[in-house]
Amino acid sequence: MVCWTIDVKDKKIKNAEVKNMQEKLKKEIEIGAKIVEMSVEEAMDKFKEICKENTTSEDSQIALALWRGYVGNVQRMKKVSNNSSNTGSNSLVKKAFGFFVALEAPRDMMSWNRNRAKEEYLRDADRALEDGHVAVATQNDDNTWTVARYHNNEYEEKKVSSLPDGAEETEDGSTIIPLDNQPTYMSGAKNRNYGKPLPLEQFRRTGIFYGSLEGGEMATYMFSYKNQPAVDFAPNCYEWVHFLCIPSDDGSAIYGMTTTTLKSLMLNTEVDPEGDDYRDMSSFDFESCLATNFKSHLVPLSNVDRAHIERQTLPARERFIITDGSVDSITMTATANGNRIINISDLSAEFVEDGENYTTCWIPSHIDIDFGIASSVIVVGRTSQRIVDGVADAVTINVSGLMVTNRVGAPPETVEVVEDDLDWF
Repeated sequence: MVCWTIDVKDKKIKNAEVKNMQEKLKKEIEIGAKIVEMSVEEAMDKFKEICKENTTSEDSQIALALWRGYVGNVQRMKKVSNNSSNTGSNSLVKKAFGFFVALEAPRDMMSWNRNRAKEEYLRDADRALEDGHVAVATQNDDNTWTVARYHNNEYEEKKVSSLPDGAEETEDGSTIIPLDNQPTYMSGAKNRNYGKPLPLEQFRRTGIFYGSLEGGEMATYMFSYKNQPAVDFAPNCYEWVHFLCIPSDDGSAIYGMTTTTLKSLMLNTEVDPEGDDYRDMSSFDFESCLATNFKSHLVPLSNVDRAHIERQTLPARERFIITDGSVDSITMTATANGNRIINISDLSAEFVEDGENYTTCWIPSHIDIDFGIASSVIVVGRTSQRIVDGVADAVTINVSGLMVTNRVGAPPETVEVVEDDLDWF
């Protein structure tokens, strides 16, 4: 907080003003919680998040204005949604029914952006500041901070009482705040976060969904969901599910919506068979669906190496392959990044005496391995290939979807590696 030289009377007045503001904010948050349909606790967390994003004190007039603005935006969105619902199928929020062909593990999308901003600063501090990659913070004698940044090519300074969570100290002792320096998105839409601090972390989960919206035709949609709800959103692939989502303007993608998508997630098997939402999918053939709707992604296991090379020029969202094989081995002990390993082979291919007859598949922790060796599986994922000292390793598959077509036995037990820490030498 900024320090003032004041007498006792002025101090009492200041304390009273702060107390009044705190009481006012408390009431406003309680009222706003009802409007945005949150619990008071959730509304308080959202209020604190808004204050952090805008680097403002939680007991200020600015904080009150920001909270009112947030509640007002939610109200406007509700009105648009309600009006759309009254006219039929134009609602912003849609009911989705279908299954996930693939669902990737959540990734921290901020890690790369933050590292890039820091690298730009270490390479050329002045240029990084001018290009809006970072803001630079200097601590004052009264424990406040002076933050400097360039925004819309103009230099700005601001005195703040605390720094956002994303602030970090560099090797040279400077304190920087990585910023979102993109004024617009690729679509041309204005980026409302331009010039604001990048979050310390921001998880995003992506996937491939096959299903219908509001009972329409079955189709393929790219799926995207962010923040903590995305981390907790982990339905099994090839299980029929219901949830709420927001479709993209062009109809090719669907997006998770705050906590709404997570809370609305329900297995079709949990729906009342007499209810309107229940669907009898007992005769549905998943394999035929994949063969019909994902022809360009079907790759025989023997052609995985060639497919890896050919797909490097495709957009990232189109690089996934769908292949099948017999499970040769399973390693349940997780690697450093949490993956387990299965090796699959094509039993119809000729045996290679001096080479590897299998393809390694990396299985993230949210995908169950509930099958044993000799089971038949279909895997969906992106290929990867490591180059070590100029020599290429075998192509592997980062799995995001797995379906067992013939289950045999059970997986082996996880073996814990116990290190002997005896200092004997």
